[in-house]
Amino acid sequence: MKKHILLFLVLFCILLWGDNRKVDAAYLKKERLSGKDRFEVAVNVSKKGWSSSDTVFLTNYMAFADALAASPLAFKNNAPILLSRSERLTDTTRNEIVRLGVKHVVIIGGTGSIYPAVASELKAMNISTRRIEGQDRFEVAYNISKELDQKGKAIVTYGLNFSDALAIAPYAAKNGYPILLTHKDQLNESTKKALAEKNIKQTYVIGGEGSVSKAVYNQLPQPSRIGGKNRYEVAANIIRQLELSTEKVYMATGQSFADALTGSVLAAKESSPLLLTYPKSIPSETINIMGDKNITNLTILGGHASVYDQSFTVFHNWEITKSGGNRLQGYTSKTSVKPGELQTFYLKSNKPFELQIFRMGHYDGEGGTLVRSMKGFNAHIQPRSFNTENMDAGWRPTTSFTIPKEWKSGFYLAKITNLDNEQSYMPFVVSNPNPFANVDAAVLISTNTYQAYNNWGGKSMYGYNSANKVPAIKLSFNRPYTAGNGAGEFFAFEYNLVRWLEKQNYNLTYLTDDDVHKGALNTLNAKSLIIAGHDEYWSKEMRDSIEEQTNSKMNIGLFSANVGYWQIRMEKNNRVMVGYKARAFEDPYQKIDPSKVTTTFRSSPVNRPENQVFGMMYHGIPEKTMPLVITNATHWLYKDTGLKNGEKISGVVGGEIDRYDKEIPNVEVIAASPVKLYGKESVSHVIWYQKPQGGKVFATGTFYWNWFLDPYGKKDYANFNQKIEQITINAMNELLK
Repeated sequence: MKKHILLFLVLFCILLWGDNRKVDAAYLKKERLSGKDRFEVAVNVSKKGWSSSDTVFLTNYMAFADALAASPLAFKNNAPILLSRSERLTDTTRNEIVRLGVKHVVIIGGTGSIYPAVASELKAMNISTRRIEGQDRFEVAYNISKELDQKGKAIVTYGLNFSDALAIAPYAAKNGYPILLTHKDQLNESTKKALAEKNIKQTYVIGGEGSVSKAVYNQLPQPSRIGGKNRYEVAANIIRQLELSTEKVYMATGQSFADALTGSVLAAKESSPLLLTYPKSIPSETINIMGDKNITNLTILGGHASVYDQSFTVFHNWEITKSGGNRLQGYTSKTSVKPGELQTFYLKSNKPFELQIFRMGHYDGEGGTLVRSMKGFNAHIQPRSFNTENMDAGWRPTTSFTIPKEWKSGFYLAKITNLDNEQSYMPFVVSNPNPFANVDAAVLISTNTYQAYNNWGGKSMYGYNSANKVPAIKLSFNRPYTAGNGAGEFFAFEYNLVRWLEKQNYNLTYLTDDDVHKGALNTLNAKSLIIAGHDEYWSKEMRDSIEEQTNSKMNIGLFSANVGYWQIRMEKNNRVMVGYKARAFEDPYQKIDPSKVTTTFRSSPVNRPENQVFGMMYHGIPEKTMPLVITNATHWLYKDTGLKNGEKISGVVGGEIDRYDKEIPNVEVIAASPVKLYGKESVSHVIWYQKPQGGKVFATGTFYWNWFLDPYGKKDYANFNQKIEQITINAMNELLK
């Protein structure tokens, strides 16, 4: 790729990052049970879960303490929890009691919480009442527990705060476990009685040692603690440690009690856990569990004042709106990491910053989903010196975390944002944790090519963007990418295809060049290898594996051009890439092992032209973008397109092109598009190739094909084209057989 291609990418980045969209996260399925006040919220929860009910539980809308333990008993009676003022029923609550056909009301709390006048009001409606009360909240919880079945297990949580009790309430209710309350440093006598009388053999302690001390913990029968640094993490850890289903999740503000209390019984009915949030933003602890568990179906309890809709804009905000330049940069310890493995981030920032990690895809057009948020980082200054032989930055690690086991394979961007709202990316791939996985396709991300064009520190493998016009021979992966605000070449060509592939719901796994170099394809049961972008730089190990596996085991979808062109070698645990290129005569492997000399694959002494893998190969850079010209219109790849020989689709052929020169038999040309290469007439081809051993290849022969499948960031150059999509669908259907 030459200077004019680099200029194009720079212009593209300027256009892309100038778009600061603020829209709701459409891929999140959100239902809201709201109302003008907490009474109405409780009624709307009741309407959602109950068409009728003989019984209702009634508690004071302000005095939450008595009601903390009520959810399990309400669930046992299949009864909603409604709210009342101290002195009277609200019209909203009264009307709901009538709608439900209630015959009996259980009042939770003493006459100081709900006055006898309320019971009289209900009696006048021909509704019987009874009261569960006690001298304090601890005794109320004990009295509630007496009406629950013997299950041998109980919840014990801090009695002077509501959040932990409410976060566990759906689980406790669903399982019939009593919620018992304690002081931090002393086990209340009422709770001791409940533990003894209910013959409790096992307890779940909810909250950290700041809520329930070790001294109390050690008095409990067979205790296990679910804690966290705050109420939001406690709620998230309840899901993690109890391995709760997250097909549907309820969310309520963690700043007040009423919405979570009344919603807890409905959540239990639907076997759904409860998460907590700030009113105006979603805590990182809640974001993280949503990402880890792929939570996309939320029921929000409360009105917009309790949980702002605007708080969900964070879930699409992956785009860079203000570049951090060389002031804010970073890189990762691994280009590819499996769930359960450690990823380390190396960052440079002269101001405090935060990290957000997004999985990139389609997501109903949002383009990415937030899976992890990490805040509170101080400025991290890195040394200015670096290894001038291979551009290794040599930075100190900033932070590490273990990739959650629930994370899907995919392309991830860690977005850095500092106090000035300057931003940058660090890319990495999460690969499939199962080396023998069965998938439709493995999507190959061209990380070697990212690095070859990367001139951080002043050197790439190209003269045009290297200091003194002298390219490097060795390049380290331990340095930031300068292109794409740190994302490397991902946005140039690969992202458009990734968006489209994920929109089609194919079963995908993602690989980097490093994964293939280390043999990942050799055990993966993929029907097809999808080369998404300009994967120009391969090691011998990559070429050996891809050639062997795609002869018969898997097919190839080649959605770019100039792929597998340069041979490189990997050193230092695959963190340094070696490529002598035009100086291949200096490569010591000319004598050590000529098959690994870092020249073009087609050149001596390697002598392995790319068409042996793809059926055709790279021929050059067109002088200008040209239309795709249809030939062989009766070919099955054109099914349902209506295209005819000679028809043209503007703008598809450009960047770099591949050509078929009839060296390989069984190659079918389906499009032949005239181009001019270096002043001479030439042609770019789209082909279908059936290999003798059975492998199939679909190759587009151009950089720009993917833009017509999904033109995100390319709308000045391309538009979605239904005919290109149909050809691609036809090809994918065959490649995935």
